[in-house]
Amino acid sequence: MRQLFSVAAAILCIPILLKCGLTIGPVLLILGVAAGFLGGLGPQAVLTAFTDVFTQASSLSSVLIVVEIGMLSVLMAQYGLLERMERAMRKLIPSARINIMLIPAMVGILQAPGGAAVSAPPVNRLGEEMGLTRAQRSNINVVCRHFLVVFASFSVNMIVVQSVAPQVDIVRLGLLNFPFVLLMQAAGYFIFLRKAKPLPLKKVSVRAWWGALGEFLIAMSPVFSIILINALFGTPYELALLVSFLLVFLLGREKKEFPLRLVKSFSPSLAVLIVGVYFFQHIVERMDDLLALFAALINGQSSLMFLTMVAVVGICFGLATGLMYLPLGVLIPIVVAAPHASEMALLVDLFYAFIWCFIGYMFSPLHLCQLLSDKETGCTVGERYRTYLPLMIVLPVLVVALYFLYKLILL
Repeated sequence: MRQLFSVAAAILCIPILLKCGLTIGPVLLILGVAAGFLGGLGPQAVLTAFTDVFTQASSLSSVLIVVEIGMLSVLMAQYGLLERMERAMRKLIPSARINIMLIPAMVGILQAPGGAAVSAPPVNRLGEEMGLTRAQRSNINVVCRHFLVVFASFSVNMIVVQSVAPQVDIVRLGLLNFPFVLLMQAAGYFIFLRKAKPLPLKKVSVRAWWGALGEFLIAMSPVFSIILINALFGTPYELALLVSFLLVFLLGREKKEFPLRLVKSFSPSLAVLIVGVYFFQHIVERMDDLLALFAALINGQSSLMFLTMVAVVGICFGLATGLMYLPLGVLIPIVVAAPHASEMALLVDLFYAFIWCFIGYMFSPLHLCQLLSDKETGCTVGERYRTYLPLMIVLPVLVVALYFLYKLILL
């Protein structure tokens, strides 16, 4: 319980320290140290949690990817590629509301930490024209970016499920998750965009439409190249991103200034932010008593208690880490080990666990996509959660309703 309270207290202190004038990166570093000591971790364990950010291959890779994507988004904005993409989208689809949802959804194909930084600038500009508040612009970028994350079999979290439980058919699990994704997007539209000011986007000729499609593909080629190189050759994202920098150089003007702009595109505050996020996550990962507590609460309980504790664990670990894979790593083996009458019964329970992990991650104060979107729009933590409140009510209702609907129809 001590570790549970230390993590909960650290999360609650985030908005307090932010109001004191600190930025989110240093806040996470401070609270990570505090949570570690209060949770019973020794100085060596806390120090190791910090050094692991730079010595563990997975953490260091994520830090590099986020920093590089941040640099890419700055360069694409400076060389006008994001603006060209946005102009092309307006010709391709003459609806501002659809465009502001499609842009982050398409960039969401880039399954890499920090990808929200690429879609945030055009979403921010378009949202300002539509009269959206800072929080609405930030939140719609995050909601729509996660369209593929929940159901696509190639998403990182689906791969985590398969690695933890190879017997699970993640394609069928994704199909169970798909209605939730559609309803979440519909809820996001209703909550954030329903009252948005309509923009008079003109329809264009067929020839102009094809021209806009070509312009869109060219402007987005630095992003699409990362995905293609990774998919075709298995090249790590941090290396594939170097090709995207080269494409920006080739597509942009003022090439003599590129080296200087490349250096200036590096953001120390973003680097500190991502280091703080992964440091806090490593602190939580070392709290063995906390992990054991949640596992004990879930195992051997009644059906109602099982469902309740799955929701609690998914939300708590998602909120505490800003990740899905940690609560998935705790919950999936437990759900798979429980007796089930059929494979579909197992998949329905896995759907329930997966979505609760997503909800905790989605609304976490450590959610990197949200932090990057807030940084672009200037949204504060208080504004974010006040605007999110209806969605924070809707999503739990959706997962419970779909769970019992699946039990009724499929079992």
